[in-house]
This record gives sequence, structure tokens and C-alpha cells, in this order.
Amino acid sequence: MRVPLDYYRILGLPPNFFQPMSAEQLQQAYRDRTAQLPQREYSLTAIEIRNQLISLAYRVLSDPQQRQRYDAEYRASADELANSGVMNGAADGEFDEDANAPSKSFERNFELEPETDRLSIEIADDLLIGALIILQDAGECELVLNLGQSFLSNSDLEVDSDAQSDRPDIVLAVALAYLQQGREQWQNDRYENAAVSLQAGYSLLERERLFPDTAAEIAADLEKLRPYRILELVSQPESHIAERQRGLQLLQEMLRDRQGIEGTGNDGSGLSIEDFLGFIQQLRDYLTAAEQQSLFEAESQRPSAVATYLAVYASIARGFAARMPALIHQAKILLLRLGKRQDLYLEQAICSLLLGQTVEATEALQHSQEQEPLAVIRKNSQGAPDLLPGLCLYSETWLQTEVFPHFRDLATRTASLKDYFADPGVQEYLEALPSQPDYAIAEYQFVAPADRATDGNERVAARNGQRQAIAASAATSRGAGELEVRGDENSSQGTVAVLSNPEPVTASSSATKTTSGVEKATPPRQRRNSKNRPPRRGSYDNGKDRPSGALGFGSLKIGRLAILLGGGALGLAVLWFLASQIFALFHRTATPPIAQQPPVVSEQLVVELNQPPVAIPRPQPKPAVPKPLNRDTAAPVVQAWLAAKAAAFGSEHTTDKLKQILVEPALSQWQKRVQDDLLNRRVRRYKHSLQVNGVKNDPKNSDRAQVDATVVEVAQVYERNRLNRAASYNEKLRVQYNLVRQNGNWRIQTMQVLK
Repeated sequence: MRVPLDYYRILGLPPNFFQPMSAEQLQQAYRDRTAQLPQREYSLTAIEIRNQLISLAYRVLSDPQQRQRYDAEYRASADELANSGVMNGAADGEFDEDANAPSKSFERNFELEPETDRLSIEIADDLLIGALIILQDAGECELVLNLGQSFLSNSDLEVDSDAQSDRPDIVLAVALAYLQQGREQWQNDRYENAAVSLQAGYSLLERERLFPDTAAEIAADLEKLRPYRILELVSQPESHIAERQRGLQLLQEMLRDRQGIEGTGNDGSGLSIEDFLGFIQQLRDYLTAAEQQSLFEAESQRPSAVATYLAVYASIARGFAARMPALIHQAKILLLRLGKRQDLYLEQAICSLLLGQTVEATEALQHSQEQEPLAVIRKNSQGAPDLLPGLCLYSETWLQTEVFPHFRDLATRTASLKDYFADPGVQEYLEALPSQPDYAIAEYQFVAPADRATDGNERVAARNGQRQAIAASAATSRGAGELEVRGDENSSQGTVAVLSNPEPVTASSSATKTTSGVEKATPPRQRRNSKNRPPRRGSYDNGKDRPSGALGFGSLKIGRLAILLGGGALGLAVLWFLASQIFALFHRTATPPIAQQPPVVSEQLVVELNQPPVAIPRPQPKPAVPKPLNRDTAAPVVQAWLAAKAAAFGSEHTTDKLKQILVEPALSQWQKRVQDDLLNRRVRRYKHSLQVNGVKNDPKNSDRAQVDATVVEVAQVYERNRLNRAASYNEKLRVQYNLVRQNGNWRIQTMQVLK
């Protein structure tokens, strides 16, 4: 069979026809290649076959006559390809150093393949595994997959073939190629493609019952990939029903493995409870109100306090937007039950207002301990006989800025109490509401003030007047505060979310000025952290080690989520431990706290996100000692630079990644070069391979280091869409990178080509 290799590539050398390598250089390359064994569990036979191919390449290139002939045909083939436009039409846009050459036999079983776009050699079938290992070392996972899968398909039909003895090694090569391909796709934010590749590798090993350690590694990557896949799938346009349903299915599988939102099960993602809460919060922006209601209502049956509260949010949003007050009524009943241990009176007041229950709304406000928003509500109700004007303004703002933005189908909707109460269906439902107070239905009693109305008939008789008062108050509040706030019309829908790094939560003012100067209330979740809402699109980015890293998230808005686990002393002990971990992460935002309802004999337990139920002493963390740079940690830094360079000089001229890996003066220098190429309509398509030779840390400054690396750089240069053969090159360079550590991340400050 033929394999797309040439003798230079086998030795890990770039072809250099203008300055031929000396015998010493060839010998050194040969020694280096034979000394670098594959990192995986290949058999000794496979390694020996690989070394045979390396020895063959060395013999051909070390013979002056054979090398002269080889180089001449190599150049002729490259020129022929350039003239015929084969390279210019390459699918991947990369320079192929394996250019075509006429058929020529150098040694038995080895020859150049004619009339193709790659230089290739012909080998016996039993030498295939050696070629696959060499291709894998060069990062050619696609070629490994093509050759390896073809061999496995044919060997399935040859039960007694001698090739069966090589099958385990070839299975390993193919599985590792799938793993490499999946991780590359992961790095490029193609999460579903990455999952397909990883699953193919895992299925192959499972089917062959080989290499369980490698299979476990692939399975672990699949589990870590799940959150990324979910976000990619659910962020698709709503017309992509199958993809979005697949995303929801993966989410349900994740929840099952974790045993709920606040569960302690292991789903393999590496996300802590706090991280997963952040993931759920970020995910909500890509789900519709109906999807969230269905999801969280099902999760609340575990039971789950967090899911119950999120279901309440979805019911309120959907009920208001779709003019379905029955959903708001349902949400209010749940709030009353959850409110046994939490101060949810503001949210209860909003629900009562939307149901036309002004007396209950007023009573709820009287019991709320949220002094800042209450002060704003009172201020906006000055001159009125009650707090309805301020509550109306507060409710509209809360719905518009803190509820609707978390539902993809409501993000651009306008919240208007006037339009809501003017709806005939809403009016009909409110007229038919039972006279029994909702807190009685919920088996919950307020500590009633002395003047609270207790006669249900009086409530029924006063209901019409109450609704008229609400409508008037809504109109008054809008007139005073000009509250016709609209959602972000540019809200992103159908875009892939990129997970952002944690940001500290800071307190914000609980009141803002309207255009007319009237102070308007900041809604429940806004009043604590209104300016820290996670962006619809964040910056991932923990560098290029994403496949093995954990997800990061922006500041959470879930807030005030009390996680009450089971009754009894053990349940409370677990609760306090988990709560103390979460409370340290979040300031108390305005999202109302929620709780499950385990039997409590003693006084009621009140848990808030910024206050653990008991004082838990925390050891002061020791400052982390910066670790020195080594070869393993230096390689990803240089790889990130090479990837950023390829993106910046490619057809899109994407320079964003340069800022993530370079600092001054290197950043300005390379940005200028990119700008020059852009003006001259020049595109460079790079292909790199890297070997870190050594790392030298500055003994006087732990945030500085020097990296010595060997980089093979293949550049295919196009000017005005035509290949410039003279400017293209394939070189092996020794480069010195000077690195500095900023905010815990290594960046390249300067670089110098040594030879």
C-alpha cells in the first residue's frame, strides 16, 4: 500500500534544497527520532516497524546520489503542483511539503507515488503501523483515520490474515487519532463535532475490547464536553428543533447523574455545585419560558428547592407575557409555601398585584424586611393613599430588566401592567378567582396586623375597586417614572455561548433615577447586583487547555437560593457545609431565596446566600506559591501563540487571540505585520510542529522565564489569491521565547530566532 510520507518528514526534517543538510545534521535527526518513543502503549513490534521506516529514510538521504535524485524530483513535483493549481485548491489551505514526484524506486518496496498531490511511499502491509505512528507524531489524524479504518475494514474480511497480529496496534492508532481530532475540534469550539469524534474512538475500543485506559480517557473527555455541547445545541435557532431537543436531553442526563441541580452526584464534568448553578443560570438565557417551566417543574419533584424557585420564575414570566394569570396564581402558591423560611414577601406582593389582590399585596409589603426597595416603593407612592403606584413601577421594572432577559422568547418583550390588565382574558380570570386568600390555600398564615380584613366576603366585594385602583396606579407610576423600558432588541438568540471566567459580585445602588427625575425601584434581583448580569456572550477563556480544564462562569444572578437538604441533624449538617461553600461565592442578589420543606421541630431556619445559618470558621487560605515554568507548561503557551499566529495571518485575519498570548512589545509588532498583510491582500497559511528543548526560569523573578523551542513552520503565502511560490517556505527554526506571567497566565513578551 501507499502512505503519504516522504523521507524528510519521516526524520522530522523540512526539505532544504538551497542549503543541504550535512551528514552530522542528518545523523543527529536520526538519533533524535529513534530516541523519541511513542507515548502510548504500542507494542514492541509496532515500535520496531516505526524504527525501520526511520532507518530507511536515513539511508536514502545520507546517500549523496539517492538524495540528489530525490531532491530534484521533489522540487519538480512541487513546481508542477504549483503550476497546475493543485496546491492553490487544497481543501485545508495548508502547504503540503509532501509534493508530488514522478515514480521512482529507491529501495525495495519503497517508491514515489505519481500523479497525486502528495509525495508518498509504497510499503508492505505489515509496515503500516510504523507509518501510522509517524503520521500521528506529525499530527496528521485525518490521514491516520483514512489509512487505519481502511485497513481495519479489509482485515475484518480476512480471518486468517497475518495482518490480524497488527490489528490491536492499528486499533490504538485509530482511536488515538479520534481522540486527537476530537480535542482539536473542542479547541475550535466545534463541540458536537468533537463529541462525534470522541464517541467514534470510544466505540471502537469498546467493540474491540482493547486498551481500557485509553477508553476511560476518551469517556472522561466526553463527560467534560457535555456542558459545552448543551450550550451549543440549545443556543441554536428555535427552528432547529432536533438539535435543541438533543441539548435538553443531555441536560436531563447531566441532572440525573448529579442527582439534581444542588445534588452531589458525579456527572464527570468537574463542575462544583457553585459552578453548576452558574451553568444553569447561563443556560437559561437560551431556553424559552415554556422549556424552563417544563424542565424545572420536573426537577422540583426530586424535590429541589432551586428548581422550584426557577419554575416559579418561569411561571411568572410566561403568565405575564402570555396573559395567563393562572400560571402567576400557581407561582404565588409555590412562593407562599417556599416563604415559610424565607423573606419572599416582595415577590408575593408582585404576584398578588398581578392577580388584582391589592390587600394581600399590601400585607406582603408590610412583612418584607427588604428596607431599601421598600423605601423606593414608598418614595414613588408619595401623595397616594397606598403603596400601589410604587409597587406597580417596581413590578414593571423587575419584569422588564430581571425576568424577561432570562428567556430567549421574551428578551425583547416590553412589560406593561396597563396592557396586562386591559386583556379581556386576564380580567375574566381575575373576576373568577376564589375569595379564599391564597395564603390559606397554601396552608400558611401571615402574622396579620390588627386591621387586616378577615372577612372573605368583604374581599370579594372590594375586588372590583381594587382592580380599578391597580390600573390607575399603573398609569400613574408610568407617567411619573416614564417606565416604558424595553428589552435589548439586539439580544443574541441562536448564538453559541462561550463560558466566561468568574467575576466578583459588587453591590449596586438599590435605586436609579428615571428620565424625569423620579427615583424608581430596583427590582428584587437587580437591587443587589444590577450591573453584574452575565453577558449573553462571554469570554471563555482559560487558554488552550480547555479540554482538560473546568468551565468558568460570570457572576450569578440566581442568588438567595437556600439549599435545604432532608430533615434531621445529618441533613442540616450537610446543608450548613454546602451553604457555607456557596455563600462565600455570591453576595446576596435580589433573586428570592428558596427552600425545601423538611420537618423542623425547633424554630424556623432562615438561610440567605450571604449569611450561613451558623457561623462557620474558615481557615485563612495560604497564598498560592507560583509554580515555575517547565516543559509541560511551556508547550501550551507556545502552541497558543502558533495557533494565534495562524489565525491572524489566515484568510480571516483574526487578531483577537494575539491579545490573549502576546504582551508588549511583541503584541504591537505582530499586529502591525498583520495589518500590512491585510492592506497588501496577502494571506499566509501556516502549519506548525513544536518541540520544547528547555526552559530557564529567572532566579530573581519567578514571573519571568525563557523557553528554547524548535519549531517547524510551513508557510503557504498567497498574494491576491495567487500562490507565491518564492515567498512560501518550509523551515525548521530554533526560537527563544521570553515569557512574563501576568494575572497567573504566561504571556510572550519577546521572541528571537536563534537559527
